[in-house]
Amino acid sequence: MRREDIFRKLILGKPKRLGLFARLKYRDHVSRLEKEAPFAILASSMVVESVLPPLKIIDVLSKIDSLEAVSFEAKRILRDTQLNLKHLAEQLEEEVKNNTGVWGKLLASIVNVEASGLDPRLVFNDLLQVALRDLRTMYEKTSRRFQTLISSASVIFGAFPMMISILFAIMASSSIIPLVLSYMFAVFFMAVTWLFTVDLQVPRLADYKPFYKRILFKWLPLGAALGVSSYIGLIYTPLTLVYRKALSLLLGTLAFSIPSYIEWRKQKMIQEELFETLPIFLRSIAEQTSKGFSVGQAIENILESGGLGKYTSRLISLIVKEARIFGSLRDAYGRLKELLPFPWRVSLELLALTDELGSGSGALHRLADTMSEYMISIREFRRSSTGYSWLSLMMAGLTLVLMMVVSNTVMVKLALIGSVLEENKGMVSLPFNPPSPSELPVLKDWIYFMITSNILTLAVVTGKTLGWCIGDSLKELLKTSLLTLTFMIVGWGML
Repeated sequence: MRREDIFRKLILGKPKRLGLFARLKYRDHVSRLEKEAPFAILASSMVVESVLPPLKIIDVLSKIDSLEAVSFEAKRILRDTQLNLKHLAEQLEEEVKNNTGVWGKLLASIVNVEASGLDPRLVFNDLLQVALRDLRTMYEKTSRRFQTLISSASVIFGAFPMMISILFAIMASSSIIPLVLSYMFAVFFMAVTWLFTVDLQVPRLADYKPFYKRILFKWLPLGAALGVSSYIGLIYTPLTLVYRKALSLLLGTLAFSIPSYIEWRKQKMIQEELFETLPIFLRSIAEQTSKGFSVGQAIENILESGGLGKYTSRLISLIVKEARIFGSLRDAYGRLKELLPFPWRVSLELLALTDELGSGSGALHRLADTMSEYMISIREFRRSSTGYSWLSLMMAGLTLVLMMVVSNTVMVKLALIGSVLEENKGMVSLPFNPPSPSELPVLKDWIYFMITSNILTLAVVTGKTLGWCIGDSLKELLKTSLLTLTFMIVGWGML
C-alpha cells in the first residue's frame, strides 16, 4: 500500500482497515517526521526572515525534498485544505489537534502567529532554540541508552555464547551438531534484529547504500572464493586439521574485510571532513552576504580563498561549476543532492531557498548556528561510547582461551572415557554419550566454527552500535579476525 493510500484512509476515518504493514509504514513516517522537524523549524525561521506571511511556510516546506517526511506532510496538509474546502489557517488548526512533538509545535506556532500578529521572527527563533535544546537532550538520553546497549551486546553476543560453547564442549557428542547449527541461526537472527533496532535510533547523516553495494560486488567474491578454497582443501595448512570450518570462515572474512576497510576508511575520512567543515562553510557564506555579496558569489569567494580542506574544496568547486553551467544554486543542488551527506544536502537546499527568497545574512547566520549546534550534538553523542570499542575483543579473547583449555583437557578426557565405555558397554551410565577419539576432531571443528561465528557476529554488532554504520563493523571484523587467527595459531602450537 502506498503512503498516499495510507493517509487517504486515515483522512476518511478508516484506521481499522489499515493492515499491519501499512501501520508500520505510518509509524516510520511519524518517526522520520519528528527527526526532520527541527530542520523544518529552521527552514520556517528563514522563510519569515524574508517577510513572507507565516502561512507561506507550509507551501515552502512542501517543496523541500531534502526533508522527505516534512515535504510529504506539508503536501498532505495542502491537499486536505482543498479536499475539505477550508482555508489553510482552519486546516492547520485541525492539524494541531492531531499532532504532537516538535512537528506539532511548529504547526501551533504558525497558527498562533497568524492569529495574534506576533513578530514571526522572534517566535520562530525561540522555537528553534527550544527544538535544538530538546534535540541535544534527546541525544544525551540516547547516548546513555547506547552505553547500556553495548554492555548488553557483550552479554548477549559475548558472555552467553561463551557459556553455551563451553557447555557444548563439556557435553560433546555427535548429537550436539544440530544444536550448534540451531544456536548459530538464533544468534544470527538476534544480530539482525539488533542492527535494525540500532538503525532506528541513530541520526541520519549519509546514505552509504551505494558504497555497500560496490564493496559487496567487488570484494565479497574474493572472500567467498578464499573461504571455500580453504574449506575444500585447495588451500592446505596444518591448522585445517583442527580448525577447518573456523579457519575457512576467518580467511574469507579477512579477504573481504581488509580491502573493504581500506575503502571505508577513505570514505569515512571524506565524510568526517565534510561534517567538520560544514559550520565553517556556512558561517563564511553568512559573513560574505553581510558584506553585500549574493549567496552564489559568496560560495565562489570561499572557493578562491580556500582553507576548508581537500575534499570540502572539491565539493565546493563542484557546486560552483554546476551552478555556472545550469544557471542557479537550485539547479546545482538538484544535480548533486544524491551525492551529499544529509546535513550538507539540507544546508545546500536552504542556501538555495535563502537565495531565492532574499532572506538576508541574518537567516544565513541562523543556519550556521543551527548546523554548528547540530554537529556538536552529534559529536558528543558519538564520543560517549568510544570507551567500549575494545570490549568485544576482550570477550573474544576470553572465549577462545577458555575453549582451548577445555578442548585440550576436558574434551580429551571425555574422549578417553568414551573409548573405555565403547569397549566396556554397560559399565556405567552417563546422561550423554562421550565422544570417541575418532569423533573428537569433528566435534572440535564444529564448536570452534560456532565460536568463530559468534565472535564475528559480536564484532559486527559492536561496530554498528558504536559507529552507527555497518561500514564501521569492518574495522571490528578485521581486528577480531586477526585476534582469533592468532589465538588459533598459538593454540595449535600448544597441541
